[in-house]
Amino acid sequence: MGIFRAFKRGSKALVLGAGPAHFHVADRPVKCPHCGHDTFTEGTALLNTVGLTFFQLDWANSSASTLTCTQCGRIEWFRKQPKRL
Repeated sequence: MGIFRAFKRGSKALVLGAGPAHFHVADRPVKCPHCGHDTFTEGTALLNTVGLTFFQLDWANSSASTLTCTQCGRIEWFRKQPKRL
C-alpha cells in the first residue's frame, strides 16, 4: 500500500508543480523556525525500520513529507502531507 501512496504523491507533484510554494499544516501557515521565511520546496523521505530493512523490504516502509526552506535550507518533517497554497 505504501508504494501506491508514494506513486500518488509523485503524480500529484507533477500536476500541481514541484516549484517553491507556501504551505499550511493544521490550518496554520508554515514558516521556517530558523529564518522566518515562508516559501518551501516539497519532498518526501522514507522512514526505514530495522525489520523491513533486514528483509530488504525498505520500499514497504512509511514515508514522511518534507518542506525545505528556499532561503536557509532548513528541512522540516511532517507525518501528514502539508497543503500547498
